[in-house]
Amino acid sequence: MKKTLLCLVIGVMMFVVTGCGNEVKEEEQPQTPVQEVGAVEEETAEMLVAKFNTQVVDNSSLNPASEEYMTTHEDAYWYGLITGIYLIVYPVEYTGNLSSDIVDYMVLYVEKNSEYESNVNEYMEYLIKANNSDITTEEVNELMTEAKNSASNGTTVNNGKGIDVGYIDNEDNYQYQVIRLYE
Repeated sequence: MKKTLLCLVIGVMMFVVTGCGNEVKEEEQPQTPVQEVGAVEEETAEMLVAKFNTQVVDNSSLNPASEEYMTTHEDAYWYGLITGIYLIVYPVEYTGNLSSDIVDYMVLYVEKNSEYESNVNEYMEYLIKANNSDITTEEVNELMTEAKNSASNGTTVNNGKGIDVGYIDNEDNYQYQVIRLYE
């Protein structure tokens, strides 16, 4: 009885493994490559705002982020750059101390129809490069375009260099988000 039961179990296992005797093999599906997302080093709000300001001052005549025009709201640091355009810094954990709060993500908040809305792309370039100086101007433009196109899906985009870029469109404003990816 044991031999019969053992033969029956082995037979069923062979039947399952061989696919019921079907000799046609399915082609292996190509694996979708996992996109490398990269990572950046942890940096404080103070340091990243300073890097942003360096980009702005060294490359343009735009207004840098100034502590004179900084306020805190809902555990984030808001900087008025120019009428209708704001830089918002969201720390991983808000303590109220710019020199110790590690940045989670940064936002360029833009009021629609602002008279300075034409400066958005330039500010975004400096914001992205402040978060990763290895990203080129061409990559910035690609990230911004892809983020805008991906907004309806609720997804962000990444080029493998440690940041995601997102876009949110609201009734009276829109936001570009630069999300830092840590290991």
